[in-house]
Amino acid sequence: MSQSILKINSLSSAYGQSTILWGTTLEVKKGTVTTVMGRNGVGKTTLLKTIMGLVPPKSGMIEYKDEDVTNVPAFKKSRMGIAYVPQGREIIPKLTVYENLKLGLEALSDRKAKIPEDEIYAMFPILKDFRNRLGGNLSGGQQQQLAIARALTGRPSLLLLDEPTEGIQPSISQEIGHILKKLAKEQGISVLLVEQKIDFARPVTDYFYFMNRGAVVSQGSADEMSMEELQNHISL
Repeated sequence: MSQSILKINSLSSAYGQSTILWGTTLEVKKGTVTTVMGRNGVGKTTLLKTIMGLVPPKSGMIEYKDEDVTNVPAFKKSRMGIAYVPQGREIIPKLTVYENLKLGLEALSDRKAKIPEDEIYAMFPILKDFRNRLGGNLSGGQQQQLAIARALTGRPSLLLLDEPTEGIQPSISQEIGHILKKLAKEQGISVLLVEQKIDFARPVTDYFYFMNRGAVVSQGSADEMSMEELQNHISL
């Protein structure tokens, strides 16, 4: 069995007085795609934000590469190799595609580092064609590709992805799915994916976690999960 890159143990977090995560426990193995599913409002996005350090944990532990990073701030986590692509993408609309990609280099301590253009453009050919186009002039699907490419520019070991298929056309969703599998299997990058769409998640996922009311209520490998079981968990 592959080694864990991320371990979450009894993690709780809140917005003010409102607790969202209630003792969530999960792990991500190296070179795998792990998917967290569940209805809207069960704490999936808060989980990713807490892992990244954007929401402070109330209790519990986050281990990354066997190191306690529970209270490490987000900018340090990015330097350690954790990249986060939020829901809504958050690319900079007034910067070009190339300038957005350059922002990903901020995750690297090497100030002379350059964008791995051959690698990025091989995965996302449309970004090469639109290299000088403003990010705000891209379609939703193209912006999503740019957001993922920007995260990869920082050469992460762990990629946190929040609903990458939201609001984009099926053909681009399919391309993103192929890229996630490739990143995991060929480059050894671990992916923690939050997703609502079973048709997208099932082919790319190695292991599933299902959340309800801020906690993991079920889990299992993709091989163990039938389509019916997946649908039942999503409707919890």
